[in-house]
Amino acid sequence: MDAFEELLRLYCDHSTEAIEAGDGKLLLSWFNVKKPEDLLAIQGYAEAFELVSACASSIASLISKYWNANDQVRESLRLLRRMIDHEEPVKKVAATRALVEGRLRKAWPPAQQTLYDHKKQILDWRDFFVSYTNRDAPATNQQFHGLIKSCLGTTPKGDETKSNYLAKVITRHLRRYEGLSGFFDEDNLKVGENIKDEVDLYCAKAFALVQLIEPLTFDKEPPRNWCFHEYKQFSENPTLVSLLGDKSRHYFILTDQLTGLKPANLFPLYANWFKRIEDLKQAHIALDGERNTTLRAKIKNIATQILALRAEIIDAWLK
Repeated sequence: MDAFEELLRLYCDHSTEAIEAGDGKLLLSWFNVKKPEDLLAIQGYAEAFELVSACASSIASLISKYWNANDQVRESLRLLRRMIDHEEPVKKVAATRALVEGRLRKAWPPAQQTLYDHKKQILDWRDFFVSYTNRDAPATNQQFHGLIKSCLGTTPKGDETKSNYLAKVITRHLRRYEGLSGFFDEDNLKVGENIKDEVDLYCAKAFALVQLIEPLTFDKEPPRNWCFHEYKQFSENPTLVSLLGDKSRHYFILTDQLTGLKPANLFPLYANWFKRIEDLKQAHIALDGERNTTLRAKIKNIATQILALRAEIIDAWLK
């Protein structure tokens, strides 16, 4: 018997007051025991009860504050998203979500159930998606050898040189130093997956795009230019275009000055992409000559903007 799962089922089927009031007969009956001491003898029961009871209490508080089903949909999602953003324990988030969907949702009219099922995708979103190319990875790794070593404590050797370690540096800063969550293909893509479908999914579920711009970023097609594909998928996300219009959610990190990165014969398909990069030139980070300590301060500024953007999108999505 899994005490955690059993308690979740119990709290989904009955109110907190009914379960915890009086002499606990409902608990005893549910677990088919005779005395409270027998409950404590069940492996993992005490810890599971403390967790599930606390989560159920937060749901009960939400119900008492918001009587309208539409308000309950939005506020339950705000609660869950807040728990995710505050990095609450995974098991606690899972328990709260199970109670929302097992207790609240089943009591809502069909229209509100559908609303919740549509809006809950916000729970799977992450703060950023790092877009980069491996096409010139050996040269990039060599150029930024010192920065890579000072941040990662190592430099690529052998086959590792085929991977863009500068992108790893950016991801490390955003995740480890700034505490953001994000998609990075080397971590998130699994062998055998349909890469295009997975990349498109990451682009659709990121609040911000952080794109590393280097000379071969603008390599013309064919074959597929993944940086351009990711830029388009992210920028044209119909969900966010409907909420924010053409508001920029892009952050560009350059390996050189932009004029030095632009090909003399820019592929015509890339004109609007390059223009957006150019229009945001005041927000660029140019990595040439950058040290790890100074880079940290600049990426902290990007991270702060991404958090503000996240809050704006969540508010707009849950209105």
